[in-house]
Amino acid sequence: MTTGPLAESGPLPALGRESTRELVRELVNAATSAHTGLLRVAGEPGGDLHFRQGHIVAVDSPGAPGVRELLSRPGRVCAGAADLRVVALMAALDGAFAITAGWVADCSWHDLPEAADQPGDREPGVEPAWLLQETDRRLIALAHGRVSPHRNHLVLTDSGRAVLSGPGSALEVPGHAQRQEILLWVNGRRSCRDIAMLLCRSLYAVTVEVVRMLDADLIGITALERAQPQAAESARGGAVRSMLPRRRRGASGINDTLPPRPPQPATRAYQRTAIVRKSERTQ
Repeated sequence: MTTGPLAESGPLPALGRESTRELVRELVNAATSAHTGLLRVAGEPGGDLHFRQGHIVAVDSPGAPGVRELLSRPGRVCAGAADLRVVALMAALDGAFAITAGWVADCSWHDLPEAADQPGDREPGVEPAWLLQETDRRLIALAHGRVSPHRNHLVLTDSGRAVLSGPGSALEVPGHAQRQEILLWVNGRRSCRDIAMLLCRSLYAVTVEVVRMLDADLIGITALERAQPQAAESARGGAVRSMLPRRRRGASGINDTLPPRPPQPATRAYQRTAIVRKSERTQ
């Protein structure tokens, strides 16, 4: 994979949030030390970045189609080594976008698998600084899109149904073919990631089209499904309990913007209450 001249890495507004700082730091350190290994990013969706001598030769993520999936897209014909390098570069960019557009927990280094035979492993790879800049640019471009490529499920609007069922002459607009194939898979239970996998298309490209169709009111985002309250007879008189969805700590991303509140010292009133309760238990 080749990238051409690299610019000096500057501020990365989208990648500057707390959850991605460790990932950015590890990429910069790997480039500086010419590290070889596999950087595993835990999170949702997470992924693996393959390094060779400080260059990224492949990025794998369950959140985006890989090289083999992109090459298996119906109608695509690989023209040779040059075309394969382009697809490998697309997959690396898409994998990095998928990882950083989700939730990043932590990073850890591992040895490269000996039997690894990823397309692009024998190529020089790309500079981490360039990959970070391109990933940051993509995140900024979609910052107004109000859709998560992984979490939000998409649903057709009345306008979207009319587009699918309308006459072909009314659909002759730029990019119609790409939009139509996405609309055909929208059913209220699929995300941008799901549709990208089904179409063997880049996650970023699919997300861009989804944002445009959201703006055009062709699709919408489904509301989160909430469990219905269930009446259950309890031993204490049959209280009705609401089965609320469980939350994962840090999933909201609020700590990326507002630092957590430091522990507060116990007040005297609280201390007196604790002493009274303790005395009650000992009686």
